[in-house]
Amino acid sequence: MAVVVGLLAVVAIIAFLAGDDEVGSPPSTAEAPTTTATTTSTIPLVGRPGAEGLGDPYFPSLGNGGYDVEHYELDLTWRADEGILDGVATVTAMATDDLSRFNLDLAGMDVRAVTVDGEAAGVRRTERELVVSPARPLPTGERFVAVVTYSGRPAPISDGIDLVDLGWRTDGREAFVVSEPSGASTFFPVNDHPTDKASYTFRITAPEDLTVATNGRLVSSDDVGHGTRSWTYDASEPMASYLVQVAIGDLELVEAGRVGDVVVRHALHRSVLEAATRTVAGTADMLRLLVDVFGPYPFDVYGILVVDEDLGFALETQTLSIIGSDVATEGRDADNVLVHELAHQWVGNAVSPATWRDIWLNEGFATYAEWLYLERSGGPSAGSQARRYNGVAVLDLPPGDPGREDLFAPSVYLRGGMTLQALRERIGDDSFFRLLRSWVDEHQGGTASTDDFVRLAEKVSGQSLDDLFDSWVYDPVSPRL
Repeated sequence: MAVVVGLLAVVAIIAFLAGDDEVGSPPSTAEAPTTTATTTSTIPLVGRPGAEGLGDPYFPSLGNGGYDVEHYELDLTWRADEGILDGVATVTAMATDDLSRFNLDLAGMDVRAVTVDGEAAGVRRTERELVVSPARPLPTGERFVAVVTYSGRPAPISDGIDLVDLGWRTDGREAFVVSEPSGASTFFPVNDHPTDKASYTFRITAPEDLTVATNGRLVSSDDVGHGTRSWTYDASEPMASYLVQVAIGDLELVEAGRVGDVVVRHALHRSVLEAATRTVAGTADMLRLLVDVFGPYPFDVYGILVVDEDLGFALETQTLSIIGSDVATEGRDADNVLVHELAHQWVGNAVSPATWRDIWLNEGFATYAEWLYLERSGGPSAGSQARRYNGVAVLDLPPGDPGREDLFAPSVYLRGGMTLQALRERIGDDSFFRLLRSWVDEHQGGTASTDDFVRLAEKVSGQSLDDLFDSWVYDPVSPRL
């Protein structure tokens, strides 16, 4: 995420609920004088409840234990004139424990029915949880399919993050999504933590005068009658739930060529179409530059979503970064924001934080990508840009543990970026840029922590770096370059 105003414009702890395992009767044995015959009775699987949260240090109730989601199929109908969303979410998952029940994160919305493997399941709701009890327990290693039918008026939530309310947002008949870190549950039932990534299929039905844009490739757009159109998109690469985007509005879908095998396409609001087209014109060149920094682009499409609202921030929703009309009308002044969000496709999206305490691995890296962009475009060096922030008091907050309320604090961005400059100066350019590529190569499609990065940096450089990371990432007082 890039903040436009003022600044920039586990491995989570798995905590299962302890349930008493019920043990069936042991096999009965009958002996005869000359033979011993043993018969066994089938011991019914009892299982235990999956955890109601993954124990993230900042958001302990986010996510759920006992299963791993492989794929979400979201069939959504947006009744724009009423502000109502009807949904059928098909969740394909693998049990990682013997489950008597499991949870999905869901805020608001009325649940009409839930089935597991085609059989009606028991359902209980709490404020942010959907508790599902399948007709039979699910054994470890079994793939299962849960189908949740629901409806309601989705509304954003506040989760202690001052920057923005999170989740499904509407502007009249139009809608879009801003979910970092915990807003995905406002519009679909989900295991809402980066450690459980999945692929997605979107089928969105909306009024025919509105256009739908989501993550991934557009597969089809069909008139389905009654003044509506159905849009199908496929996002086949693993994606953290906070990166899901569903945008419905007066959008122009713009094809902007290719960079190698990567399709560049945008979804631009028609109210700012001319200015937005100019602003995003450099996307392909930015993509080529960052491929040189981080390695091959990790997905098959990329583009910018422009909405008709002054957001005051931007967000790197996977393959389709969202910006507001404020950034879209800034022209080349928006380049830093656009580079920032594009860099997140590698650092943040392909490699996501193991916990939300590790967010500097998203924002510090993307900030440093801005400095590299200027350096390689004939501007000031990354080192000189980083040194502008020496002694800035607001950076006296450790980016490696900023606290939940300061998840998007300036230190996470700027001191995070300065950490990388300090590392570059310590280990040299060859090792540093090899490290950036190795970071993506080794963790692509998954999550990683600060400790993982320190270990890899020491492996690549052959140096002990604890002192550097202790002072730059964890010391309350910011060092100076």
